Amino acid sequence: MIFLDIISLRLLKYLRVGVENFFKIVVFFIIVGGGFYLTFPYEVSNADLYATFKSIGITIILTTGGVFIGIIVGFLLAFLRMLDIRILNFIIDEYIDILRGTPLLIQLLVFAYIIFAALNDNLIAAIVAVGLNSSAYIAEIVRAGIQSVDKGQMDAGRAMGLSYATTMKTIILPQATKNILPSLANEFIVVFKETSVVGFISVNDLTMQAKTLQAVLYSPAPFIFAAIVYYMFVKIFSWLAKLLEWELRKHD
Repeated sequence: MIFLDIISLRLLKYLRVGVENFFKIVVFFIIVGGGFYLTFPYEVSNADLYATFKSIGITIILTTGGVFIGIIVGFLLAFLRMLDIRILNFIIDEYIDILRGTPLLIQLLVFAYIIFAALNDNLIAAIVAVGLNSSAYIAEIVRAGIQSVDKGQMDAGRAMGLSYATTMKTIILPQATKNILPSLANEFIVVFKETSVVGFISVNDLTMQAKTLQAVLYSPAPFIFAAIVYYMFVKIFSWLAKLLEWELRKHD
């Protein structure tokens, strides 16, 4: 009898979750489908349509490139901090505080008009600025993930005769990864939305293109269209992040 009750409760739980997910998908398609139908810039020229789709690609390139740089630099900073060298930790802490304590827009202007002023295209400057800004947050994510692993794990590895690097690679990092990956997925979403300010340095991303279309059509519809595109991608990224978390929990 108890066994049947447990099975019934689980079935009800799975059914409830399935119904909730179904309605979430329905609402998603209603918002995206209805939004595209009502706000898609049908009246513009083929050149403007091409520029619009290109701007979406530029936004994805900015996000991917920025997160790639952020992960490399962020992991490097986190590992250097684990060496516990006082002067090195001081420099890294100041680097993180500067990037987290100043607006991304200011950093974009510095990279575009000072550091990479010789370049004709500010896209590279935008990718580097977004990536370095993200690295400050990723460094803290990685540090917190590593510190979440019990210190006894490191002691146990060293007691077995393993080097620090080997212990970190084979024991600490596999455990820390479960805490790091969901936060990295969330950082990807944050970076995707933060790229909307690169128009200030003349990079034609999705937001900048929406502003251009608004000037052509004299209508706020392009801004709503851009918002729906952002919403669509963020929703997809969020589902992928939840799928990743579910896969990680399966192996607990």
